[in-house]
Amino acid sequence: MASAETAHVPPQNLEAEGSVLGAMMVSEGAINPVILDIRLDDDDFYREGHRVVFRAIKRLYERGEPVDSISVAELLTQSGELAEAGGREAVTQLPNLVPAPGNARHYAQIVKQNALLRRLLAASHRIQKSVHEREGEPVELVEQAESLLFKVAHEDRASDFRRVAEILSEEIDRLEALAKGDREVTGTPSGFRDLDNVLGGFQPGNLIIIAARPSIGKSALVCNIAENVAARQGTPVAFFSLEMSEAELAHRFIACRARIPNDKLRKGKVSQRDWPKVVRACNELESAPLWLDDSSDLSLLDLRAKARRLASSEGGQLGLIIVDYLQLMRAEDIRANRVEQVGQFSRGLKILARELNVPVLALSQLSRAPELRPDKRPMLSDLRESGCLGGATRVYLPDSGGSLPIAELEGRSGFSVLAFDPEYARFRRAQVTNAFSTGIRPVSRLRTLLGRKVKATANHKFLTPSGWRRLDRLAPGDRIASAPSGVVAQRRRRPRKTAIAGGRSGSPVVELVGPRATGSTIELLGARDCDWDPIVRIDEVGEEEVFDLTVEGLHNFVAEDVVVHNSLEQDSDVVGFIYRDSVYNDEADPSEAELIISKHRNGPTGKVDMVFLDQYPRFVDKAHGPERPIEQRPGEGPPLVDAADEM
Repeated sequence: MASAETAHVPPQNLEAEGSVLGAMMVSEGAINPVILDIRLDDDDFYREGHRVVFRAIKRLYERGEPVDSISVAELLTQSGELAEAGGREAVTQLPNLVPAPGNARHYAQIVKQNALLRRLLAASHRIQKSVHEREGEPVELVEQAESLLFKVAHEDRASDFRRVAEILSEEIDRLEALAKGDREVTGTPSGFRDLDNVLGGFQPGNLIIIAARPSIGKSALVCNIAENVAARQGTPVAFFSLEMSEAELAHRFIACRARIPNDKLRKGKVSQRDWPKVVRACNELESAPLWLDDSSDLSLLDLRAKARRLASSEGGQLGLIIVDYLQLMRAEDIRANRVEQVGQFSRGLKILARELNVPVLALSQLSRAPELRPDKRPMLSDLRESGCLGGATRVYLPDSGGSLPIAELEGRSGFSVLAFDPEYARFRRAQVTNAFSTGIRPVSRLRTLLGRKVKATANHKFLTPSGWRRLDRLAPGDRIASAPSGVVAQRRRRPRKTAIAGGRSGSPVVELVGPRATGSTIELLGARDCDWDPIVRIDEVGEEEVFDLTVEGLHNFVAEDVVVHNSLEQDSDVVGFIYRDSVYNDEADPSEAELIISKHRNGPTGKVDMVFLDQYPRFVDKAHGPERPIEQRPGEGPPLVDAADEM
């Protein structure tokens, strides 16, 4: 019977550890299977001395030098690690302990399995600790536990610091392989030729937002993408539909693939000659690795847990996760307002994309702003839950201690603003990644008891004691958050000129006045809670050009000493908008559609022309050059080219 001491020894097999090290020093042919196939690492060894020896073997092998007991011992002597390895005798004896060098792979598997058990044990201890100490709500603890267990199961993916030389070497090899072939898509192909040419496919770890106004076809587009990825390419897809049921999705997939009007299929009016196409489409879809979840009451924690489990069942080979759509997700924190909730959703999906190394494609609604402009094409500001500010609104810049009108910041990025961190009730720096105009819109002027004045659009949000609220839902007497009284003004009294390059196109270099805000200055600001300044009046002042900033992390900034909100767009790597002119213009061709790529963090933006087949509904690539006609019955629209014909 095991003693109390041995009962608590973590899982390990020292004989297997010594044998795999000895085999690697006896036979160089044993090294590749151990390092490349089993992916054994020094952290997988239980004994510290064995870790030291393994690292030495890898260093010699990577240098192209002989790997044997004498060489390993000499390298450890030079690096001063021989004592940690147990001394020269312990190192030179390892080759004599290996039963059969040809079994190195098997020994390595034993070491790897014991390391996995130790990590599982450590994760269970962390889970127990979080439960005993009540470190969160039960549903949060469950999600954290699943995340820990997922990381244990996929430990080989976990990354630590890596030298840039290693990364560059891998990338050069990958680019060389691509250059030798005809493939231009480096991520998951969308199935749309022109879109893949712009994006290179959906890249692993990216969050892609596709947005549109109602009845434009955003659900149809992601259904087409899901079908392309799963049915045509055989790549697993997780489709979370919060709007359509499984039956509705199935009808869409069948109609698109069989090229039968969805309305006929839904009503059961399928002609006899069309049934073979329906059966063929069902057979093709049946074998596709397309996983549907139509939970209408889905939270971010639920979605992440389900995605992890599916990724594990698919061997970590998910090609795409689709969420239809963001605003329908259920918030765990019911105390947060909708702006904060949607921001939490987008950040959570970005974290999920990075964790699983899978592209996440999420749909989002747009504000009504496009319908108020002569040109109805959406822009980034329309994705935002917040509105925009008048061009003369001055934004506080802590790095200079001064401020500039937001209009003069247009086109700039990489500078800091002062933002309010509600979690710690303190102000701190936040980085701006974009400053831009959003067009000419009606604005109102808000005045406070302490004399602050801000011009903003009706949907711009301000922080109140009960959360973020739109300007058109505020009234005299409501209190809004502002920077501590007199602190910002005090910084401005101490003049020091700082040149800030950039600004609006054609504008000169701007001089700011004020001291550079040091870390201690920011700490002083953060040491005080924000002021709650009562509104005294709100007046409509007409139309003017308005602007906004993209602020990382906190999604707000101080303008005219008032805390104002900004968007969900900064979490995304790609943002695309669907636009169909025929929705607004009766004379426009109903088959013409555009996918406007307005943000592409790692590549070009631009417009992708597409064709929309309303009766299915389905998007296809637009033909380049003379169009090739396809068989099409009367009344079903103009002859069009299917995406499959162009691929």
